Amino acid sequence: MIKIGLCGLGTVGKSFVEHIDESYNLIKNKIGTDFEITAIADRSIRKKKYKDGIKITEDAMSLVNIKDIDVIVELIGNVDLSYELLKQSIKNQKHVITANKALIAKHGGELFSLASKHNTFIGFEASVAGAIPIIHAISANFTNEKITSIAGIINGTSNFILHKMSSSNCDLQFALTEAQKLGYAEADPSFDINGTDAAHKISILAALAFGIKPPLEQTDIEGIESITNMDISYTKELGYIIKHVGVTEISGEVVNVSVHPVLVANNNIFSQVPNEMNAIVVKGDRFGQTMLYGHGAGGNATASAVISDLVSAINFINYSKSSYTQMVETVGKKSYDIGSIENTESQYYLRISADDVPGVMAEITNKLAEKEISIEAVTQHEPTDANSPIPIVIITNNVRHMLIKKVIKDIEQMENIKDKVYSIRILDND
Repeated sequence: MIKIGLCGLGTVGKSFVEHIDESYNLIKNKIGTDFEITAIADRSIRKKKYKDGIKITEDAMSLVNIKDIDVIVELIGNVDLSYELLKQSIKNQKHVITANKALIAKHGGELFSLASKHNTFIGFEASVAGAIPIIHAISANFTNEKITSIAGIINGTSNFILHKMSSSNCDLQFALTEAQKLGYAEADPSFDINGTDAAHKISILAALAFGIKPPLEQTDIEGIESITNMDISYTKELGYIIKHVGVTEISGEVVNVSVHPVLVANNNIFSQVPNEMNAIVVKGDRFGQTMLYGHGAGGNATASAVISDLVSAINFINYSKSSYTQMVETVGKKSYDIGSIENTESQYYLRISADDVPGVMAEITNKLAEKEISIEAVTQHEPTDANSPIPIVIITNNVRHMLIKKVIKDIEQMENIKDKVYSIRILDND
């Protein structure tokens, strides 16, 4: 009998318990082993429902010292407490599972080394992309392949918001409220909106794909908070849709890692990823590219990934084998340079607000020409009222990020420019 200690009985914790209750026989038939939740720790456990006979406590750390617990499932979310909990659990020879992407992005390298030292299983499938088995794919399915890049829509909340803004012509705040009502966004959604959540996830994927320490501190992070209805409308006119993506790729001895909004062409498969869904494209030297698609937000999707890790943990206990353990042992063994966003190249969408005076368009294009930046498309729109500036939208050809920043600064200093120039990268269709 494998005994499980659950830390955290929130949305994901409740779904995890329900999954075990409803699918126990199905899971047991596949792994051939009895298992049960024997203890639950939660700060407000006495206000929540749980089965009779289960040990309860408000102190998650106390589960670490219960001798007959084999697996600790951490669904708390707090980084500092979770870090101490997993670290001590591993030292006490307990196998651990977490859905905490911030924890793995910040302390994954140390925890992986500790798990290897103590011959324990550490599972974190639920930390990236909900129900999509991307971590299992990297650890097992792509072991014979040199991964060259990973790009994906990996934050279900921001994807839901952008899809809602595009399909319903609403503003960001309205779409965010809808996401919160449906359980796709937290009461404090700042990590989703400002790109931090996606940065945690792409940092984890970069570490696993390229054998480096999670490069969170070197990840270029941009969220969706500045995207307006104008941007949604103007990009539609040009044959694009706005998505938020995480990207990591290796070129020679340099790894680039970033999260940011992008314009996606209507014929790009990412343009068809709706609502809270996630999609990840992995490119390799031999197999070309593979896409994984599924639910990326919500308690059920995350709990499903936790169950997957539980099965892997039980198999590790029974057979002392896991592709996970082999994969995490590679993290931190490589020391590639982390590239600067300044040196990356992309096409750009520029939204400029200017006075409606003769010659302003020529001045803008001259500023671009001075930096040898060519233009693929340019459109000028009607002002919202007689006293408003005119919106000008420009699509550039490929340009280095460092250079586009310089020309934006030059344009913003022009006399007839009335606001900051807003820029969005355009995703390469290849």
